[in-house]
Amino acid sequence: MALDCVDLFPKTVGVAQLQTLTPELIAKAKELIDIGADYPFEHDGGFTREQQLLNKAIFREVKQEILGLCREFAAAYSHIVEDIAICNSWGNVVNQGDSIRHHRHSNSYISGSFYLTDGTPFNIINDDAQTLFGFAPATRNDGNYRALESFNIDPKPGRIVLFPSNLKHMVLPSKSRERRYSIAFNAVPVGRIGSVTNLLHIRVEE
Repeated sequence: MALDCVDLFPKTVGVAQLQTLTPELIAKAKELIDIGADYPFEHDGGFTREQQLLNKAIFREVKQEILGLCREFAAAYSHIVEDIAICNSWGNVVNQGDSIRHHRHSNSYISGSFYLTDGTPFNIINDDAQTLFGFAPATRNDGNYRALESFNIDPKPGRIVLFPSNLKHMVLPSKSRERRYSIAFNAVPVGRIGSVTNLLHIRVEE
């Protein structure tokens, strides 16, 4: 399935539906998250101690599909990279009254989440809003996406969201009694990057 790209702030965020994430795999993934989830901060949701979740054999096909979408996302930005690798991945669970506070992944290139259930929205925050001399845009409802303070994406099973890692994001507080499950990841370019005088060669062990 093709990746639908939407320009925001103006940033590009990619959304697609994973074809390899079956209902059986979703059930197994939820079990893994329940077994391994820690809750270090009150009302801030839980995440797995396992930080290489997508390296498990059951996610082999899903991981390859995600990497293909990451390559497509890099191409949407016209970035020339030799390849892309997922450097870490973990499960998230949000209970009633929980949220995941706003944050960014500054040491990564592409970040993403895919959803195992429905639930409270994924919220992307516009750091550039209201920064011009402290003034808000004159009109707030004219359809100009640069004026948005934030943007919500509703989760549904199999939906994946890709975004630049330095884009601030959060999960809004949940009002549902049903747990919200997702798997998040960070990806980096690997191989030869840059010109002769600023060459990097990044490797990620799998």
